[in-house]
Amino acid sequence: MEHVFSVGTIKELSQAMPESGTTVFVLGHSIVGDGGGGMFHWQKDSLAEPDFGTVVANIDTNHGRWKRLDSGSVNVRWFGAKGDGSDATLAIQRALNAAKLGGSVYIPSGIYSITKPLKIYQGTALHGDGLFTRLHYSGKENTGCICSATPKQSCSFNFSKLNVEVFTEGAWGFDLRGMSFSRFDHLSVHLRTAISTAYYGPGDGQSPYYNLFSSCHIAGPGNEKENGCVGFNFTFDQDIQRQSANANQIVGGHINSVQKGIVCYGTGNIFYGQVLEQCNDGYVFALMPGRLNDASKGTVNTIAGCYTEYVKRVIVQQHASCVVNAELTHTTGYESVFDGKDKSNCVVLTTHDGRLEQSRSFIHRRIDLKID
Repeated sequence: MEHVFSVGTIKELSQAMPESGTTVFVLGHSIVGDGGGGMFHWQKDSLAEPDFGTVVANIDTNHGRWKRLDSGSVNVRWFGAKGDGSDATLAIQRALNAAKLGGSVYIPSGIYSITKPLKIYQGTALHGDGLFTRLHYSGKENTGCICSATPKQSCSFNFSKLNVEVFTEGAWGFDLRGMSFSRFDHLSVHLRTAISTAYYGPGDGQSPYYNLFSSCHIAGPGNEKENGCVGFNFTFDQDIQRQSANANQIVGGHINSVQKGIVCYGTGNIFYGQVLEQCNDGYVFALMPGRLNDASKGTVNTIAGCYTEYVKRVIVQQHASCVVNAELTHTTGYESVFDGKDKSNCVVLTTHDGRLEQSRSFIHRRIDLKID
């Protein structure tokens, strides 16, 4: 029978020799009880790369590793993330690296300061506890708090129950480059400064495509008339300016206090059951600059069952070839439901009775069914 002994921290584990016993219980990562502890077992022939959380080397020998015994999600506390507002960038990145061959990474409730983009790998799921898992992002402009480690490839991920707070002008919550066939569930993005974006998604011909966003909530910093903030920015590539985000689905969620709720240059995107409040523009549909002179051009996108309140311009069509099919459950507090270049190929349905000019639908028709 083998005895299990204990040490206080990961550092102490790195100094423990296997002659004392091949199974060790560690009481914490940096201090006892900080959530980073767990059971480790000595593997004498292992040369795995130490990651300071799941694999620990002994300081006195090159051969053999202490490996964590746990088959569940990788916990960022294992790598030293404290959740007390201190910088957790390196610790969370090490956790994501530990799951780079596929797996789940868990961020418990707490405040985690992030100073540069967190890179996530193909097949990884990143999840937290909801609003109380707060990632405070203060990285450079034109970067996102969470991004793909391989943005030039099309990869699939899963994100859920996180609260990303953006504190840098020109920065984003999620950088969607390289993300396709991915799920974004029960997420909150709080834009704490002007000129920031929750989801930034320029197209490259293969991403961001076929993503599902469900119950994703976005809040801006106020002053929606001029804060420069965007909820979803499905913009175009910066090289030939001919690619954008296609065939994404946004289901539910609440967007408020941003200048533009959704900007969409792509096609085949569906926006279903959203609530937009306190926005200057709700849905903005535009054509990529590189296609303006094409003989064949245009986009088609659909809005269904959406509610808007105090959105100045609910739907904005910036180019005549951007076809919009929309059915709105209710609109109130607006200046125009549709501000467009050409309504001939668009269908926009509202539930108003037409007493106000700005509340009339393009198709104003009532069908009475008489059943004998």
